[in-house]
Amino acid sequence: MKHRIHRYLLLFGLLLHTPLSAISIVYNFRIAQITKQPLVETPRKQNHTFVTLLFDQYQQKYEPVNQNFVGGLGSYIFGFSSNYIRADFAVSHIKEHTKGITTFSGTETDDFLITLGHNFRIKDKTSLTLSGLFGFPTHDIHTLQHVDFGYGQFSAGLQLDGSTNLHHDNALIYGARYIYLVPRHACDNVGESHKFTIGNDADLLFAYKQYWHKHGIELGYTSRFDFGAHVCPSFDDIVEKTNYIRSNFYFVYKYKFHIRNVAHRFLFNLSYGLDHKPKIYGNKFIITLWTSWDVNF
Repeated sequence: MKHRIHRYLLLFGLLLHTPLSAISIVYNFRIAQITKQPLVETPRKQNHTFVTLLFDQYQQKYEPVNQNFVGGLGSYIFGFSSNYIRADFAVSHIKEHTKGITTFSGTETDDFLITLGHNFRIKDKTSLTLSGLFGFPTHDIHTLQHVDFGYGQFSAGLQLDGSTNLHHDNALIYGARYIYLVPRHACDNVGESHKFTIGNDADLLFAYKQYWHKHGIELGYTSRFDFGAHVCPSFDDIVEKTNYIRSNFYFVYKYKFHIRNVAHRFLFNLSYGLDHKPKIYGNKFIITLWTSWDVNF
């Protein structure tokens, strides 16, 4: 009994100094919204789109912890009639520093995400897309041990995207999404097994899009709410470290062009985010850079 108490005290001490966080590029609402949009505005016979994306995300915690994620994402989108199916997969190298000392360095794969959607045209100015999302983990959950890439949990969710044209060269973009993540067993730093989940994820998006000729820009805001975190056996501060409210402001530049009969699009994204809650374990700021190359044929 005494040995068990010492183990839990050790684990509690480790958790106090370990930000319980995981990022996932495949679930990133901004990336999903942009790359899902067609490269060409008029219907064509080319129904296949490949996306190659490189990213670098830097996070500064309210605690003296810095995290850097550098990696890439690959996506395949197949469109037919007013429907689409999409598959996303990503990999990242993770580096974490605590008080100037490297506390974790490694490479991990993200979850595998499948998205199915249908587009609804409302009059001539508004288009809505309703999508179902299904996520599959590619590795064990490491969140109770160190910073993790990918949520590592099975998931299911719904996403609604909308676009309303203001004039012929600009539009408002908006969206909402809800994802439920299924609990899985995870081991902590001392080898104890727990049933863990980050719970639920909800996102909102508002943006303005302007385009001229082959160029385009997009300015937007997203908010994310993670809630319902649970671990069993539990720890007092586990929910405080996992639940959060996050704001993100972003800018995207787009350039479309053709090589022979193949449509291409280059995108560059810069975003700045921060966690409003909690300010003890959350992110003081998050800076993300990514660039992608889309090919439609």
